[in-house]
Amino acid sequence: MKRVLASAFAIVALSGAGLVTSASSVSAAPQGASALSCSKVFDDGNTAGIKCTGGAFIGYAKCANGAIAQGAAAASGTTSYAYCTSFNSHLASPRRWGGIPA
Repeated sequence: MKRVLASAFAIVALSGAGLVTSASSVSAAPQGASALSCSKVFDDGNTAGIKCTGGAFIGYAKCANGAIAQGAAAASGTTSYAYCTSFNSHLASPRRWGGIPA
């Protein structure tokens, strides 16, 4: 539970710092962290599928109600799905998503 909360706070901090992206790839990572390269591979309006390479990661997406949905930790090259339906919402527009090192 502590790790989930720490990850959620990290996502909020990244979001506030303007590092949450809506482009097709991500290369910004905190200093000292492994560099991730991420792309959105799935989007049905409610769920974002994030695929990253460069290390284990946690995918996330911003929901329309302001919540940050977090996917499960995933290995490099696989997909992590962030479900806004878990927060009774859908994906924000414009899309904001990314990955953080796990």
